[in-house]
Amino acid sequence: ETLTPPLHDGDLVIIGSGSGETISLIHTAEKARSLKAVIAALTINPESSIGSQSDLIIKMPGSPKDKSDGDYKTIQPMGSLFEQTLMLFYDAVILKIMEKKGLNSQTMFTKHANLE
Repeated sequence: ETLTPPLHDGDLVIIGSGSGETISLIHTAEKARSLKAVIAALTINPESSIGSQSDLIIKMPGSPKDKSDGDYKTIQPMGSLFEQTLMLFYDAVILKIMEKKGLNSQTMFTKHANLE
């Protein structure tokens, strides 16, 4: 993203990748590592390329979109289960950060994009 602020030593980069093998995200992890960032991976596959570069791994439920042999069986197509779980996880993290910083929906809205 062109609006993403620069990454500094010790900053946290969170990467969500079901397979942990998405090429563009592997490159993101490599670049973040070279800038001495802390990398957190949310993935179905902790042993993946992204997982191996990460300082923190959160194993998420889901079935790989390119296989039917994951830990979780679902009738949902491709990576839907993983993506929905990510959305709920991120919402929970944001709510916890809001609580710790004393923020509410009104204060959060002041940071919302306004070029839409």
